[in-house]
Amino acid sequence: MLFKIINLIRLEDETFFTQNAVLVARELIGKYLVRVINGKNIICRIIETEAYNGPDDDANHGFNNKRSLRNETLFWKGGFAHIFMIYGMYYCFNIVTDQEDYPSAVLLRAGKIVTDETVPNFVSIPSLANGPGKLSRYLQITKADDGLALYKSATLYLAQDTIPGELEITTTPRVNIDYATNFKLKPYRFYITNHKAVSKR
Repeated sequence: MLFKIINLIRLEDETFFTQNAVLVARELIGKYLVRVINGKNIICRIIETEAYNGPDDDANHGFNNKRSLRNETLFWKGGFAHIFMIYGMYYCFNIVTDQEDYPSAVLLRAGKIVTDETVPNFVSIPSLANGPGKLSRYLQITKADDGLALYKSATLYLAQDTIPGELEITTTPRVNIDYATNFKLKPYRFYITNHKAVSKR
């Protein structure tokens, strides 16, 4: 289905999400997260992501296959939203990847709000969603969205340009995972090089 919103097409292919988290994290760069509130669209271009790759990844909430109410959706098959709270006040939006019972997801660390139909005379600035908590807050994503099927949801879904352009992407280790050991230096963070909306540590 083609959406007349800056020439975007909805990403509905379930097999995209069932790929490995590292691959999905890179491929998400430059795509869009669309939030629909009361019939109005907020569109966020994905600028920065991090992969959390399976039960051996000790930065992952599903490390050693430890399952709980907090991380249950992380064990679902790819294509669902996994939402968790940090510091008791900020929600983080993750896209579950890979296969069922293999805890794996991509965290959206930063985005650029390119369109907000809920705000008259909206002006886009890089600081609106340049961090995982800020991104979720701006898009009004909460724990109530945990478990949404992103490939068919009417209120939260992914989209891409009809003609994708070339991007320069920087790859680094993830940030703020000082508790990790064996996967601490894995190059699982991706962002558009020199973009002003890249998150701060």
